[in-house]
Amino acid sequence: MQNLATRLTTPNMTFLRTEICNGCKRDVEVYEIEIIGGKHKGELKEWKKGCVCEDIKLANQTLEHRNRLVRSKMQEIFNNNSLINKDLEKATFDNYNPKNKSQTYAKRTAERYVEVFNLDEPINLSFHGSFGIGKSHLAKAICDGVMEKEVTEKERKRGKHGYNAIFISVPKLLRKIKSTFHKDSEVDTDKIITMLENVDLLILDDLGAENSTNWVTEILFDIIDSRLGKNTIYTTNYTPTDLVNKLGERNFSRVINQDTNVIEIEG
Repeated sequence: MQNLATRLTTPNMTFLRTEICNGCKRDVEVYEIEIIGGKHKGELKEWKKGCVCEDIKLANQTLEHRNRLVRSKMQEIFNNNSLINKDLEKATFDNYNPKNKSQTYAKRTAERYVEVFNLDEPINLSFHGSFGIGKSHLAKAICDGVMEKEVTEKERKRGKHGYNAIFISVPKLLRKIKSTFHKDSEVDTDKIITMLENVDLLILDDLGAENSTNWVTEILFDIIDSRLGKNTIYTTNYTPTDLVNKLGERNFSRVINQDTNVIEIEG
């Protein structure tokens, strides 16, 4: 027979049914229990014995926290001061002033890109045009817009709590990778490429401005190939025809494929 202390602290439980939990997909027993304290005292609530949804949620939150720490560390490596030109640090959609129809179309496309951005339906963009017409400006505005954007409800249920993005010029990226060759480097090439592979949005600015060597071609292939099926944006001063000669057919076919929206900007 239960003593008084046990009876005061043990809720009344009534077995209701067995079922498969919609969340964790485990066989559970469902009980109706009476809340014994607090503002909901006396109310009845269903409790699932054998359900591990809360454990899974906690594990996902722990993993996401760890991933944020890793991304934060890597973002320090790709810090704005060293890898983004000063004139782009404050680039926004509001301070981009189009001067012709192609620039107006490019701006609208860039704004729309942020609006529809998600991880389940990746979109590639490639901005082409000469110097000083705003390709990098629009790409940087996209980068900031995506990082400020709320994730979709579907992504939130998967434990996603915000998008991350990297904007980096290709020549500076290659110099950063070369710096890892020194024995006192805090990071190695594989970690940089892994970071670029896993980031939600990667923007490779000024593609084609790098000096072409076998090493450069292979590094670019590793990076570009790892981004297939992921949100990626390229800017380049080259036309698609000239870019194939600069990058080689293998890299070019991955930059300009059926999933890439090519935006020609005139000016």
